[in-house]
Amino acid sequence: MTAPTSPASVPDTQAAPPAPDTACAHCGLPVGTAPVYDPEAAPDAPAFCCTGCQAVYHTLHSAGMDDTYYRLAGIGQERKPQPAQQPADDLVYAELGTDDFLEEHAPVRDDGTRRLTLFVDGVHCAACVWLVERLTEAFEGITDARLDLPRARLHLAWRDGTVALPDVADWLAQFGYRVHPLRGDQQNDRTSEERRLLLKVGICWALAGNVMLLAFALYAGLDAVDSTMNTAAHWVSMALAVPSVLYGGSEFVRRAWSSIRWAWQQGTAHHLHMDVPIALGIWVGFLDSVWGTVSGRGEVWFDSITVLIAAVLTARWLQLRSRRLAGDASDRLLSLLPTMAHQVRDDGTVEAVRVDTLDPGDHVRVRPGDAFPVDGVVVEGRSSVNNAVLTGEHEPTPVSPGNEVTGGATNLSTPLTVRVTATGEASSMGQLLAWVREEAPTTARVAHIADRLTGYFVAGVATLAVITAALWLMWAPEEASRHVVALLVITCPCALGMATPLALAVATGQAAQRGIFIKSEHTLEQCTTVDTIVLDKTGTLTEGTMSLLDTEGDAGAVRLAAILEAESTHPIAQALSAAYSAAHRPNLATTEVHETAGRGITGCVGPHRVTVGRPDWIQSTATCSDRLRDAVHRAATEGHTPVAVAVDGTVRAVCTLGDRLRPEVPALVQSWRDAGHRVLILSGDHPSVVQHVADRLNLPEDDARGHVSPADKRAAVESLRNEGHTVAMVGDGVNDAGALQQADIGIAVDGGATPSLVAADVFLTQQGLAPLDALFAGSAHVMRVIKGTLLFSLAYNLAGGAIAMAGWVGPLVAAVAMPVSSLVVVTAAILQRSFPSDDQLETRRPDNAPPSPDAGAACPRPAQVR
Repeated sequence: MTAPTSPASVPDTQAAPPAPDTACAHCGLPVGTAPVYDPEAAPDAPAFCCTGCQAVYHTLHSAGMDDTYYRLAGIGQERKPQPAQQPADDLVYAELGTDDFLEEHAPVRDDGTRRLTLFVDGVHCAACVWLVERLTEAFEGITDARLDLPRARLHLAWRDGTVALPDVADWLAQFGYRVHPLRGDQQNDRTSEERRLLLKVGICWALAGNVMLLAFALYAGLDAVDSTMNTAAHWVSMALAVPSVLYGGSEFVRRAWSSIRWAWQQGTAHHLHMDVPIALGIWVGFLDSVWGTVSGRGEVWFDSITVLIAAVLTARWLQLRSRRLAGDASDRLLSLLPTMAHQVRDDGTVEAVRVDTLDPGDHVRVRPGDAFPVDGVVVEGRSSVNNAVLTGEHEPTPVSPGNEVTGGATNLSTPLTVRVTATGEASSMGQLLAWVREEAPTTARVAHIADRLTGYFVAGVATLAVITAALWLMWAPEEASRHVVALLVITCPCALGMATPLALAVATGQAAQRGIFIKSEHTLEQCTTVDTIVLDKTGTLTEGTMSLLDTEGDAGAVRLAAILEAESTHPIAQALSAAYSAAHRPNLATTEVHETAGRGITGCVGPHRVTVGRPDWIQSTATCSDRLRDAVHRAATEGHTPVAVAVDGTVRAVCTLGDRLRPEVPALVQSWRDAGHRVLILSGDHPSVVQHVADRLNLPEDDARGHVSPADKRAAVESLRNEGHTVAMVGDGVNDAGALQQADIGIAVDGGATPSLVAADVFLTQQGLAPLDALFAGSAHVMRVIKGTLLFSLAYNLAGGAIAMAGWVGPLVAAVAMPVSSLVVVTAAILQRSFPSDDQLETRRPDNAPPSPDAGAACPRPAQVR
């Protein structure tokens, strides 16, 4: 008999792979060390970074849409988009295909069409818009398909009975786009209110522009040339100003009147809203200008009044729009939560049903890759479950009949039948989301300061107006009205009211350009007062994915293990397989593959019998040298995950896997501590792993805790706040959602779970924690801008009031001078650079500290079951 070939001597017959920095033919990203390509094709054949890009690339080419797609993809971008290829979600398909769903969300209209709005995951650019909107060509019954790219919403219209929504979802899925039903009606209210205010803004600016054109003629001396034309210009200006004051100005009058009544009932001036002086200035200036027009005596300043109304309305619209976008983000994230389940009937049949129709005691089938829609107990099947979304622990946990599973966790390997124990708000997921939905203040304290300052300012101006009237009635009664009007006009606190909302709106827009999305006004201010930063570990401090760190033993055996693990979807298998690209593996076939949940995988790779998995499981049937046993012990002691590889009954190698620490973390944590912040780690992971990370970050032992439940995380943050600390919580999982909501500032990092993003005040779309430095630095800068503009506005108005009382300016000069403070405030807000570039940000770190030499090293994990 011929002796089996040694695994170390298996020849590598594959052609040389493309260089790691070769651009992916679809997305443009580097293909890396594990490219997808055809080794038998020509050297210039396309290579891809993943099979998803390969599938989308060939689908576009076969459909004849590649030229236009890639041309549009390059417009205004440094690289092509990369729609993530998503597996078909049969539960979503089942929901979209039900008559109840259609009747509830897309009823038949009078013209025989249905209309529906869907969220579309994976859209990035103009190419995505063009491709998605080709639905009208792909389906004869679709009459309209419009993609709102910033909000990732597809507005679809089709003739009733001609199109099946699951077919539409399937067509989009082949290009990497995944659809989700839009839930809730609040977005309609937000959009309607924003549209209503935007209409006012447009009309008021149109009126203001025409009044300004007439004002230029008046300022140029029209009255000296032709008094008839001068009078006509005044009357036309008044005609244009009337709808601006009545239509646009009503926005301020309503709030002003309400605040006056409230202040009168409470007996205090600080309840006076900033709309009071704005409304007062608008109407006093307008009425005085009307009198000047009708009587033919005195000055008119309709131009200043109309511009004032349009400018302040614009600031209000910017505020409303930012809040609507935040609400849209939350709606989108909530729409990703499971709403359907596979219910197992008494006769054994399986039917897709809505989760809210399930009761405790019902049975549901959960397929590999699906999230558990309910809390329950496994009654049939053995599998591995990823509880990272709830516990932060990415290491899979084996489950078998009798084990409890939690809604939101993911089934990894084999189908399971689960008996429902809790649904809805009674489930673990429901309780966390209940914390998320608790109301929290959203208005910045600096805005409250401006409001209160405006209240006292209004009372002060009113007092000064009375004093001015009294003094000038004694000195020159005919001039009294003129100087009172000048005082009210020049002290109109529009700049005081615009300073905060406009600066915040511009700052949040700049932050969004850096991938920092801020949901509410108070966040920017509170960032400047943070003294304690609480960090989750897995997925926050670390990359959140397993990777191969080291090997001990026969390298050929490890390559055989990589071939076998390519047959599995387990995270450990994927990490081991990804470490060796197809070009670096022997070209051998795999047969008789069998995966044992919680233990490992076995099969034939070419002529060899290969087993990969838990060392204790493998050592029970295979011989192992003392050297490899020591390697297993060493990896486990250091907190890593050891994986043994047996070939033909002998353990030939030990692989060490772990979760890498993000490269920027050590330097960031050190800079925060140097700035006086206390940094803590609260993780659901093993305490030894958490302590090892703390040691690498030079954190005290008491500031790092492991095995922390979601409720304990929330309680810990609450305790810190009760002690008087301002807490920023940074996390990515559902287990962090309660703590994110409880913290003064909740920050969800890129890749975070749905509820964590909903609960957070800030979420980061750039990978890593580097954007946090920009968040803290930018918040401090925008607060300086706001406070500076508030002080300038206050000083300007006080100075203007003083010279108006002295009679040094009349109404015309006051009308010209009034917008100056607003112009300064607007300019300061628009030109602010609150969120610096990466190069500028680097110079702000203490001593421009370079990254720690440990950056990017592996974060150890304790030995875990597969």
